[in-house]
Amino acid sequence: MPRFRYEATDDRGVPVHGTADADDDSALADMLLARSLKLVSCSELSLNALIAANDKTLPRLYELRVGEHLREAVLSGLPAHEALRSVAAEPLSHPMLGVAPWLQCIATVLLAAAVTCWYATGNYFGMLIGTGVVAIVVVPVIWLILRNIYAIRPKKLLRAFADRMAAGEALPIQMSSAMSSELKYVMRSKISDDAKARVTADLVPGLLGANIKAQQFVMAIIGPLALLITMLLVVYTSLLFIVPQFADIFEGFGVELPWMTQLIISTSKFVAALGITGWMLMIVAGGGVLILAAVGMTTGWITEALSRVPVLGMAFRWVMQAKVARILAAMLRNDCPYPESIRTATAGSDFGSVKSTGETMAQELESGSGQVVSSSELSGLPLSMLFVSDSGPAANDRRIGIARTFQSLSEMLESAAHSQGRLFAIAVQFMTMFVAAFTVGLVVVALFVPLIDLLNNLY
Repeated sequence: MPRFRYEATDDRGVPVHGTADADDDSALADMLLARSLKLVSCSELSLNALIAANDKTLPRLYELRVGEHLREAVLSGLPAHEALRSVAAEPLSHPMLGVAPWLQCIATVLLAAAVTCWYATGNYFGMLIGTGVVAIVVVPVIWLILRNIYAIRPKKLLRAFADRMAAGEALPIQMSSAMSSELKYVMRSKISDDAKARVTADLVPGLLGANIKAQQFVMAIIGPLALLITMLLVVYTSLLFIVPQFADIFEGFGVELPWMTQLIISTSKFVAALGITGWMLMIVAGGGVLILAAVGMTTGWITEALSRVPVLGMAFRWVMQAKVARILAAMLRNDCPYPESIRTATAGSDFGSVKSTGETMAQELESGSGQVVSSSELSGLPLSMLFVSDSGPAANDRRIGIARTFQSLSEMLESAAHSQGRLFAIAVQFMTMFVAAFTVGLVVVALFVPLIDLLNNLY
């Protein structure tokens, strides 16, 4: 028998909200009429009904991530394993797949520059070999690794999942890694299969927008870092190839140099000792840092450590709190128990400390002790609302109100985290411009002033 969420009014016109099992809308209206309630509106709490209700908000999701075949499968009753195979047959895309072409383009340009320098001067053969290795070996290997992680492996998981579903076998633990953390822990929760289906269908529309904002947040941080690394590479290149030319001039004429010039020349000698090897290592290290940072923030395995960084960590804490609030809202809307809701929501945060705190909260709720467990990492969420009794005549209204509160907080925290990421991007850009201006000014003062003084003495 399907379950309906309804809104009704009593004899005095006071709105009443709740859920009830009924054969259809008419049976629900008769049931409420027997309680002296008049039905105003209702919606069926089932997977197909939730998908149909969100049809206008999901077309891009169907087109890009799930595909029209999966939509048809859900709405027409096609076997789920056939739907998964149809999804695996469609092309998959991911923002990280766009990193490799840019790296290949940069490596090719550097190789062309090295070939030109070697052809014109007969020198810099080491730079030619290094750029050739990066362009022909290192970057293609990175490209293959990213393609395997974000294109080939997900399709293999989908096909394997479809085969196991067709055979009636359970989903192995390693396959759950392809899910988002929110869906993964919902599936691991102790609620019924019907509740899991309803919560999952409720979460999917919000997850699309959340994933887009998460990618924007990651790119807002990665972009300025890439600019800073490029600036440092330019400085390193100048110390390696340009400053030694001035040093030879000053040493040839025996010019007495100021301390700033001596500092730059000493740094240049250290860089020259590393040679092309150091230059290539800096390129590889810079690219590796960017890729590891992007993958780490996308998958969430470094976000807990980054959340402890002053100022910057606030944005990662907000993202974590938004995930907790989003899962809580979905589970409460679908009548899941408060203890299991907080246990699942905190587990889906990807923060070990938050997960342990959530387990403690769930145990306190189950024991009925009434003790509110405090947590500094979850200080932005009004979790004390969950410690109010969920029984009584106003329980459904209170539950719906709490779910709406957490849903609103989730959206606000996501927007705040995105704004914080943009502020960080502006700060890094400002720092990069400052480093560039300071470097140019230092070079002008430290190199050109002694050179001008030398020219004046010659004339």
